[in-house]
Amino acid sequence: MTAHRSPVKPFLRSAFTALSLNALALGMAPAGMALMTVAAQAQTQASIITGQADFEALIAEGAKLIDVRSPTAYAEGHVAGAINLPWQALNVSESDGIRNEFAGDAEFERLLGEAGLSYDDTILIYDTTALPGRAYVAFVYAGFENVHVLDGGIGAWQGGLTKDVPQVAATTFALTRKNDIRVDKDYVAAKVGDAASVIIDGRNLDAYEDGHIPGAQALPASSLLTETAILQSQPVLQRLLDTAGVSPDREVVSYCGSGVAAANNYLALRNLGYENVVLYDASWDEWSRDPRAGQQVSLANYTFEGTPLTGNGPAFLDADAVKALAGDPNVVVVDVRSPSDYAAGHIPGSVNVFWDDTFDGDRVLKPVEELQALYAQAGVTPEKRIVLFTRGGLQLSHSFTVLNLLGFSDIDFFTGKFEGWQNGAFRPAV
Repeated sequence: MTAHRSPVKPFLRSAFTALSLNALALGMAPAGMALMTVAAQAQTQASIITGQADFEALIAEGAKLIDVRSPTAYAEGHVAGAINLPWQALNVSESDGIRNEFAGDAEFERLLGEAGLSYDDTILIYDTTALPGRAYVAFVYAGFENVHVLDGGIGAWQGGLTKDVPQVAATTFALTRKNDIRVDKDYVAAKVGDAASVIIDGRNLDAYEDGHIPGAQALPASSLLTETAILQSQPVLQRLLDTAGVSPDREVVSYCGSGVAAANNYLALRNLGYENVVLYDASWDEWSRDPRAGQQVSLANYTFEGTPLTGNGPAFLDADAVKALAGDPNVVVVDVRSPSDYAAGHIPGSVNVFWDDTFDGDRVLKPVEELQALYAQAGVTPEKRIVLFTRGGLQLSHSFTVLNLLGFSDIDFFTGKFEGWQNGAFRPAV
């Protein structure tokens, strides 16, 4: 399908900025009472995200407290009685180019059993924010019916922490009540243009503007939290949902880059009482590499992978070829994805030059001097061999064209997957 550059960029930026400036003020006017939807009214009944008083009451009733942070953070201090079960342990960091998919059922059963859990348990989760979405959706998938989250995470806990590790009696846990909330790409494709559904993109705005599922609405998961990692007030949340076209009478399909922000949005919506919400877990990692799926940027998505070229055209490198170049000082891997995607994880040693930064505010290519400076600041100079990486063909071909115009002559592409580049080999920015 033919798409165009979305004109929503200035509107979205101003809308989310205005919302963050004075969150509480948005609900003060009498007209704000009209924002109380069915979902908003159900918030107090849902009480998935709760404060410390509710947490302590549930603990007193025998609920199981789960610290889903890293083992290192847990060891430095945790709430007394908390069991450490990092959310990453219930996920696979990367598989076949898709990040943050659920671990296998056998791994779920082993880990939940080692944590001493059973379906009779009420589960209390805490992390560092009010939205530990990946942990929450993992417990929902496993079939737990009573799962609660500490608003604000460990930073909001009033009281002392301990380094004592509780003794846990392991159980024999079997996934007999699975509740799979995930949907696949074909399901999502069928919802594009469907008035009864709304597709929400949980990534930051720069990633959304770089390319998104056609018709998807931006709802950055980060905008749902205050600066102290507590959930925004209900009037603010309702304004955000209204802006994204989310309403109780529409099915909500939540996605992001790799499933993390999408899970956070899923948790926030369920906390507000929304029932008809599904998770496109493979998210943009999967969607963006399918040339038939399409993405809403100035041109439809396409891929060069496997295309034979001769002469002076670029070479199409696989992962092994890129890894073999890692120690060559004359080679630089240029990741042209958004800064948010780059920060979430990138090829070791690569540099980030966002393809969209080559345009000025009017979507016109910047002057030569500015383009040269943009690349030079990242160590990308004409005498080096350049290996370009991104998720979509449009971004790739644009960057190739710009570099050619600037006199770069040795440019190749990595259009493959991150298959096998596990954990430390595919690492976050520092």
